[in-house]
Amino acid sequence: MRPLTDDFLHSMRFHVRVDDGSGADPLQYGTVQAGFSNVTTPEVTVEAAEYKEGLDVYTQKYPGNPSMSDITLSRGVTFSDTSFYDWIRTVVEGRGGYRATVTIEHFHRIGFLNRNEGDPTPFSRLNLESNSPAAKYVLYNAFPIRDKVAADLDATSSEVSIQEMDVAYEYFDLILATPTAP
Repeated sequence: MRPLTDDFLHSMRFHVRVDDGSGADPLQYGTVQAGFSNVTTPEVTVEAAEYKEGLDVYTQKYPGNPSMSDITLSRGVTFSDTSFYDWIRTVVEGRGGYRATVTIEHFHRIGFLNRNEGDPTPFSRLNLESNSPAAKYVLYNAFPIRDKVAADLDATSSEVSIQEMDVAYEYFDLILATPTAP
């Protein structure tokens, strides 16, 4: 069991899952998960389109085509695999399907940060994942467009670090957690 201070997912408030829907081996980016310290949230912009009809003096404005901003995942770690790097290599080399559904889960860590020191419950990845995220962002038809594969190298760590990755996507859903009564 890892001590609370050494569990890298504990410090990562954002868990990112990439699922290409194929049911493939997770180590081949079928379904992979990583934790990130910083994630830019998805953003949608709709420009106003102007249209002037006939002899009208004024133009009418209508909503134009929506535009989605790319997101950046930074300061991340994953469980000893290179799935995120393999994903961008698939894009670069044009090998097969590279679009995937990316789910970003935002966790509040207050309960874990205030654990009693004598708490006998082991702190593990399972405990962390059993908590419900405060919000989920689901990005559809996503693919990586930039990957800075490593941060500073640390010989004492067995995790693979990801410094930054930019992801493009077509549209997204926002799912907020439903508060539960005490």
